Amino acid sequence: MKFYLVVLFIFLSGHIVGQDSTTVETPKIVAKLSLGKTYTLNQVKLAFVDVLSDSRCPKDVTCVWAGQAVALVEVYKDQVLIERKKVVFEPGKNTDLNLMTLYTFKDLRIMAYNLLPYPEHSQEKIKKEAYYLQLEISY
Repeated sequence: MKFYLVVLFIFLSGHIVGQDSTTVETPKIVAKLSLGKTYTLNQVKLAFVDVLSDSRCPKDVTCVWAGQAVALVEVYKDQVLIERKKVVFEPGKNTDLNLMTLYTFKDLRIMAYNLLPYPEHSQEKIKKEAYYLQLEISY
């Protein structure tokens, strides 16, 4: 009887361990880029130049339209300007990843993830120097 229990235990332990099907996602890094500052990664430099508009609906108001915010970002490669990109953030809307991609090369992808701070109160205007971009960097 002991023999059968040992054989059963060995069979079940090997079966349980053999079914490990975990997948690992590509690591993502989120970086903060303040207005007027630059972010450098390898030979790529991103400059957060301006917030062109911010009509996002404040949290203390009920709006028909959620609004949008538009940021201007410059992308440099080896100190040469390769693109000036307007990035549009629309809350509650699925945005095409290609529109949010600031730079891509081989396995490196830098995307504009979010523009913060989000308007809290309708009576308070956000100061320009308070804005920052969240960048998502994946390899």
